[in-house]
Amino acid sequence: MKTNSLLKTMFLLIACLGMHAIGYGQGAKALLEAPRVPKGTIQRFVFPQSSVNRIRQGIAAGKLDQVAAEQILKKQAAAADFNLQSNALLNKSLVAGLPVEKEVLVLKSIEEKFYAPEIDAGRAIRNQILSKKMLTPMGRNEVAQAITASIKNNTLYHILMEEFDRFDIGSMALDLTDYFCLDKPFEQAAFDYTVRHPHQMNLNMRRLMYNPLVDDGIKNRLRFFLESPSITPDQFGQFRMAIRSAHLQYKQRLAAAQNSDIIQAQIRYYQDLTTRLSDFIVENHHQPEWNTASIKEQELFDELDWVKANDATNQFPQILPYRQALQAVWDSAPAPTILPLEETLALFEQFVVTTGRQYPMSQREKLKKGQIAFKQEKILWDSLSFWRIQDESSTYSALTQIISKHSSN
Repeated sequence: MKTNSLLKTMFLLIACLGMHAIGYGQGAKALLEAPRVPKGTIQRFVFPQSSVNRIRQGIAAGKLDQVAAEQILKKQAAAADFNLQSNALLNKSLVAGLPVEKEVLVLKSIEEKFYAPEIDAGRAIRNQILSKKMLTPMGRNEVAQAITASIKNNTLYHILMEEFDRFDIGSMALDLTDYFCLDKPFEQAAFDYTVRHPHQMNLNMRRLMYNPLVDDGIKNRLRFFLESPSITPDQFGQFRMAIRSAHLQYKQRLAAAQNSDIIQAQIRYYQDLTTRLSDFIVENHHQPEWNTASIKEQELFDELDWVKANDATNQFPQILPYRQALQAVWDSAPAPTILPLEETLALFEQFVVTTGRQYPMSQREKLKKGQIAFKQEKILWDSLSFWRIQDESSTYSALTQIISKHSSN
């Protein structure tokens, strides 16, 4: 919903809802005075101090300066000629490393997930307020309960409940719109919210004030206005400029991280790995396996396994589409064949009787002199590995019984 249509809806609802205000004030007042369900002390995302220190050091070193577009293109062109396949250590560090540019993007993703439920709740409450259900006593009770249960910020909670007590639906919807930046640009929403509620910040302003990408000097300019008794009309331009400066610095440094050569190099690595995996599958018609005698296949499997093991350090939007594309190619091919447990145990017994050995070898190993080969050793090893992961105790016990049975013969 656009801001203009939102305001029109508010005005229509105010006219309709005003006549229902008489007699409902006592119910809202009781809800306002009732103790809130404890929310705990964590109402904002807290950046780890170690991360804050690294980000500030990165800023001081110029790592998060906005890079000119032509410089980015130049770096990308130079890196395109780089043979990623011949630099295994570089590839590992790209995936597992946490340079400041990646740390910024990972923390941003975690921060957004932290606030997403609260923002979604704010939007849902605004939708309730602007719905026809607000014309019924049940609808009004649902809104009051949603505010009590879902609004984390105590100041906003009291503002909304006091407006609700007055049945000021327009102000409630406007405060939710500005606090959560719902369908409204951040800089305008932040300005409007603080001007209406001196000393108070909307959610995104609060996030900027605690974000290490924004310099303390810029934050202090914002604090000057936030701590002033009031912001007079002749100060509006300066306040807007302070908000814009903080927001612009945040966006520029975030863009620098997103466009950094190290992030672009990791994207190209994932693209290259996806191509190599696809080529392997086309040629071999199955997923790369750990249990193989092919050195090339072993290396590809180990490389893919390393990527999977380090997924936790790569959960951010700039990388995820490429990681998901890699996973899609992997999922498109058949996995190793695994026999049912009963067939696996029967084949293991046949293996023990035929070879006299107590456990099959992987394809990465070589038979010692005098040892007897077993034609189905690969599928047996794969199946045993699977079932031991599923239930090590029962599987091991069954294998032990088979070995004991034939060792006594």
